[in-house]
Amino acid sequence: MQLVGIGFARSQWNSLVTQLQRLVSHQLNTKLFDHSLSDVESERAVDGFQDAADEIVKLKPDWLLFSPVAFKTPEICLEFLEELQNKSDKIFHFVLVIDDLHHDLSALLKLQPVFELINKMQLKLSAPELLLTHHIRSFPRIRLDTDFQTMDYTNNYGILVRQSANDVPLNTLIPFNNIQKIETKNGNLSPEIWLQDFLLKQDKVVHPEQVVGILREEKGCYLFPGIPFNSIQCLKFENIKVEHLIHFDECTLKNPPCKRFIENMNREHKEWLKEKDIKQKNMPRIHFFAKFKIVNSLLKKLFKEIGQTNVKLVTKMNPAEEHLPDTVRWIKLADSQEKNFNADSIDWSNDLNQILAPLRQFVDLNDLQNDINSVALPIPQLEFEKMRQDLIREEAALKTTIQQSESANMLYTQERNVLKKIASFSKILLEALTTSKNWEDALESAPKFTQPKVLLLCEDENIAADLNLKLTEVQRKLWINPFKFQQAEDLTQFNSKMISSYLKPEALIITTAARTHLEHLCRQALVQSENAETVLNEQNKKITDVKTDLALLQNNKKSLALRWLHVSLKQLLYRDRHLFQELPQKAA
Repeated sequence: MQLVGIGFARSQWNSLVTQLQRLVSHQLNTKLFDHSLSDVESERAVDGFQDAADEIVKLKPDWLLFSPVAFKTPEICLEFLEELQNKSDKIFHFVLVIDDLHHDLSALLKLQPVFELINKMQLKLSAPELLLTHHIRSFPRIRLDTDFQTMDYTNNYGILVRQSANDVPLNTLIPFNNIQKIETKNGNLSPEIWLQDFLLKQDKVVHPEQVVGILREEKGCYLFPGIPFNSIQCLKFENIKVEHLIHFDECTLKNPPCKRFIENMNREHKEWLKEKDIKQKNMPRIHFFAKFKIVNSLLKKLFKEIGQTNVKLVTKMNPAEEHLPDTVRWIKLADSQEKNFNADSIDWSNDLNQILAPLRQFVDLNDLQNDINSVALPIPQLEFEKMRQDLIREEAALKTTIQQSESANMLYTQERNVLKKIASFSKILLEALTTSKNWEDALESAPKFTQPKVLLLCEDENIAADLNLKLTEVQRKLWINPFKFQQAEDLTQFNSKMISSYLKPEALIITTAARTHLEHLCRQALVQSENAETVLNEQNKKITDVKTDLALLQNNKKSLALRWLHVSLKQLLYRDRHLFQELPQKAA
């Protein structure tokens, strides 16, 4: 069942649809027509909403729900409804949805509509005060004919008239506020004084504030308590009938107007199901082929929703089928590759191109998969376009972040690898320093040194030369000034095969200052290596998190694209669903 809304905010419409969907037993296909007609001048109203009416008529709605606040004047509202009815070959079912009873209806009452009540009484109404938001528990029928001779009141046309009870036109409802004076046997009285005096004479208890008007019925004039909203069956204008009036905040089965609307929708759906069973054998076969699997899948699902199960996916047209029988409907979704194909077809190629256009640079259509159980909520094109652009911008930002992070990660990795090697060498050097010989002790026992190799670590070349001369029994001696290494990274120069061969137990002779300096550099290298590892891990985690965010965003893109595609194809199918209902009489 197709529902179209006009004059609602997006949040209002979604809430209303959600409430109605809970109450009906069948799936509702809905669309909010969010063009505003509130600024259209009455003299150019037709030009202003002609396109709007055309667009709505194409949807072929079963019910059109509207809010009077969407229109600048009640005349524009009525003209728009008439325009819809005149342009459509289908009878429109109008539903008036109000938020505030007196505010939303006061403008429409200027057109003096006829209110039909559930008791079949029909009353022309122009005064908002005659409408009640509450239910009337009881109100006695009190006839007035014998208590006054004439009354002066303003009629629905704004004319002051003087009439007796018998002169008042049948089914006329006179608002009590419109009465100027009442003529009785005792003279002219104000309406308020007359009413008080009259009610004092009655056996039936009625408070003056309960009386809002006087109703002329067939048997005479009666006191009238007002029209409760829940008792209104429908609303009639000259050429338009509003079949239901419902309150936005009272869409429950406990609310009589809403209950009547839901019962009407369910009844129509049951009738449609009965007709569908009868027409099922006369339904045409549907042949179609779309380039993308997702379009094929969605179309099969949507055709099933309207009761069409005889659907065939055609990947190649047989030359023998160039002229399809009347029992087949061929849906043209793209330019046919068969040049000589002359079969009658329903051309959706332009419609499909328009639907797919915003998706081509947005997602890979081959990646979209149909969720059989999913229900796609309606989405207007402007909202879809905004969401699409937001996702594109977010995706570009995430990809830039990943690219920058991966570039930085290469530098972090290089630094980590260098510091890791330095840290490994630093551990070896620290171990060697623990077994090294103090410079002063080595001077005293230099002639007794019998190591084949000795590494001299001293900041002064002369001091090193002096010890070198005294180490007469050592075959190979190497001197290094440790203070030429000022940063932990400089230890890479220290880490060579030649120097490593000297790092043997008791093969190091070092000054106190040199020992302190090297130990500091080694500890610094170990700390920097750990920090570099931590930074690299954090960077890798950042990249992983951003890639996860990107994957989620790309899933959101697919979901949005699928929603747009689903809703758009559904609207297209419901627009042309009358073409798939029955076979031509000849074919049947």
